[in-house]
Amino acid sequence: MSLQYFLSVDSLITAIVAFVFGLIVISKNWRNKINQTGFLLTVATAFWSFFYWLWLSVYDDKEAAIFWLRMLSIGSTFIPVFYFHWIISLLGIEKNIKNKIILFFSYLFALVCLIFSFSPLFIKDVRPIVNFSFWPEAGSLYTVYLFLIYFGLVIYSIFLLLNHYKNSFGLMREQIKYVLLGSILGFGGGVTNFFLWYDIKILPLGNVLVILYPILFSYSIIRHRLMDIKLVMRRYSVYLVSLSFILILATAVKYFVEIYYPDYSNWLDLFILLISISIYPSIRNYFYRLANKYFFSSLYDSGEVIASLSDKLRSTLEAEKIYEYVFNTLAGTFHIKAFGIMILDEKNNFYVIRYNQGFKVGAQNYFPGDESLHKMFVEQNKIIVTEEVRRLNLFEKNQTIDLLLKLKVEILAPLNVKDKTIGLIALGAKESGDMYNEEDLQVLEVVGAQAAIALENALLYKETKNFSIKMEKEVEKATRDLRKANIQLKKLDAAKSEFISIASHQLRTPLTVIKGYISMMLEGNFGVLTKPETESLEKVFLSNERLIQLVENLLNISRIESGRLQFDYKQVDLNKMAESVIEELSGNAKKKNLILQFKPPAKPVAELKLDEEKIRQVMMNLIDNGIKYTKQGSVTVKLEQTDKKVQFSVADSGMGIRPEDMANLFKKFSRGTGTSLIHTEGTGLGLYVARMMIEAHHGKIWAESNGEGKGSKFCFELPLK
Repeated sequence: MSLQYFLSVDSLITAIVAFVFGLIVISKNWRNKINQTGFLLTVATAFWSFFYWLWLSVYDDKEAAIFWLRMLSIGSTFIPVFYFHWIISLLGIEKNIKNKIILFFSYLFALVCLIFSFSPLFIKDVRPIVNFSFWPEAGSLYTVYLFLIYFGLVIYSIFLLLNHYKNSFGLMREQIKYVLLGSILGFGGGVTNFFLWYDIKILPLGNVLVILYPILFSYSIIRHRLMDIKLVMRRYSVYLVSLSFILILATAVKYFVEIYYPDYSNWLDLFILLISISIYPSIRNYFYRLANKYFFSSLYDSGEVIASLSDKLRSTLEAEKIYEYVFNTLAGTFHIKAFGIMILDEKNNFYVIRYNQGFKVGAQNYFPGDESLHKMFVEQNKIIVTEEVRRLNLFEKNQTIDLLLKLKVEILAPLNVKDKTIGLIALGAKESGDMYNEEDLQVLEVVGAQAAIALENALLYKETKNFSIKMEKEVEKATRDLRKANIQLKKLDAAKSEFISIASHQLRTPLTVIKGYISMMLEGNFGVLTKPETESLEKVFLSNERLIQLVENLLNISRIESGRLQFDYKQVDLNKMAESVIEELSGNAKKKNLILQFKPPAKPVAELKLDEEKIRQVMMNLIDNGIKYTKQGSVTVKLEQTDKKVQFSVADSGMGIRPEDMANLFKKFSRGTGTSLIHTEGTGLGLYVARMMIEAHHGKIWAESNGEGKGSKFCFELPLK
C-alpha cells in the first residue's frame, strides 16, 4: 500500500469524523458563539480533508489534481482563522480590542486568499514528487498566508491557551488542557504537509495526527463539559459493540458446529437466534457498565430518569423511602461512589445527615452551615461543584469547603421549595472517574426540585401526624376533664335550681300576704289613712310588687332550666288580652304624661291555643318596659295577623338601644347600657323569661331600634297553628 493511498484514506476518515463532530456541536446549542465558531472550524477541517482525499485519489490527471488542490486550499485558508475565533470565544476574550483587530484583519486576509486561490499567486503548479503523483508548488501569496495566518494565528492562539491554563482552575483548566493538546497535535501534524511545497524532503506523515484534534476535543466534551455537549452517538456505540459481539460469537459457534457436528446444522440457525436474543440484554448491560466505568460519562436518558423518579416520589409520604428512591435513581444514573442527604435545621443553622451511602463521616451526623456559600449558591438554587468553588478567591480558606473536599464530596445540590431551603444532596465521585457534565447538573437540578417538594410534603405530613397524635391525647384529656367538670356543673346547677325553687316558694307566700294587707289598708278596711300614710303604703306596695315579679321570674327560670315548667294551653283572644294589659298599665303611663295607645287590627285576629298567663306576662313585661324607659312621647301597641302568624309589637319614643347592646338584650341578667340610670330596679330577667316563654310556644321575639335616643320596638310572633 503506497503512502499516497494511505494518506488519502486517512483524509477521508478525518473529513467524516470532523463533519460529524461539527454537526453534534452545532445541534446542541446553535445560538452559542463557542458552538458556532467550533462548528465553522470543524466544517473547514472536513472541507480541507475531503478535497485532500480527492486530490490524493488522482494518479494521472494533472488538471484534476490542481483543481482539487485549489479547492482544499479554500478550507485550509479558513482553518486557522476559525480556530483563532473559536479560541478567543472559548476563553471569553473575544471583546478584547487587540483580539478584535487581529480577528478582523485575519478574516480580511483570508478573503483575499480566497479570491486568489485559483491563481498562480496561491498555487503555482503541481509536479510529480517521490511517493506522490502530483504535489503543489507554493505561490508568493501562499507563503505570506502560511507565515502570517497559519503560523501567526495558531502560535498566538496556543500562547493564549497556555496563559489561561496557568491562571485557570478546576473544570476550565481541564478543558483547556485537552484543547491545547488537540491543537498542538492537530496543527503540528498539519505542518508536515508544507515541507514538500518548498522542496524540503520531509514527508507529510504527521497528517495522520490531524484526526486527533476532534478526538481530543470529544474527550474533553464527554469528560469535562466542554461547550455543554455530550456525544449523542455514545449510546449507539454501546448498542453497536454489543450487537457486534453477539454476531461474532454466533458466527464462531456456527463455524465450530458445522465442522465438528454437521448433523445438527439444520436446527443450528434457529437455536443460535434464540440464544442470541436471550443473552443480548445481559451483554448490552455489561458493555454499558464497562463504558460507564472506563470511558464514557454515564449513559442515560434524562427524560426517563426524571419521569421514573417522579412516579416513585408521588407514591409515598415517607422521608426514608424518598431518600432511597433518590439514591437508587442517582446511583443507577451517575454510578456514584457515595451519596448523602442533609436536612437543614434552620433554628440552629446546621445540616443534619439523614441518609448516607459511602461517605466516611464517622460519628459526626451534622455539619455547620456557611452563610457565604448559602447566599451565593444554595439560596440561588445553584449546584456547588466543590473543586471549582474552592478555587474562587472568596473560598480559598473556607472550612466548609475544606471539610467537603476531605470527605470527597464533589457535588452539592440544593433542595429548595420556593424561597425555603429543605437541605442538600451530596454526591461523591463517579466510578468512571469523569467529571459531572452539564447534562448531569441539569438532571440534578430537576431531581433536587422534585426531591425537595416530596421531602417538604413528607415533613409536613409527619408534623401533621405527630400533631394529630398530640392533639388526640390533649383532646382525650380535655374531654375527661370536661366530663368531670360537666358532672360538677350539673350538680351545682341542680343545687342552684333547687335552692331558687325553694327560696322562691318560701318568699312568695309572705310577699302575697304583705300585698293583701297593704291593699286592705289602702282600701280603708283598717280605718281612714292620712295622705302621707297613703303615699308611704303605695311605695311599699310597688316595692312588694317588684319582689313578687322577681320571685315569679326566678321560679319560671328554675322551672325552665330544670324542665319542670308546665303550660296550660287553651284558646285565647289576644286582642282582648292586649286591651286588658293596656288598661292595667294605663295608670303608670298617665303618671309620666305618656300617650299609651292600642292599634287593633282591621280584622280581629284568630284565637290561638296558648298559655294565657305566660303570654300575658310577656305582653305586660314589654309594655311596662316601654313605659319605664320613655321619658316623654308615646308607647304604641299593635297586633297584626298574616297568613301563618300573629305579631304583637310595642313601639316607644324612649331612650333607644345601642347596636352593641342589641345582641345581649334577651340574655339572663343582661341590661342595656344606661338603663340603670333610667330604671334602677331592673334585674335583666324579664326579657330572658319572655324569650323562654315565646320560644316554648314555637314563636320568635326580637327588638328593633335606630340607635340611642331614637326609640325602640319590641316584637314577638306566634304561629297560628
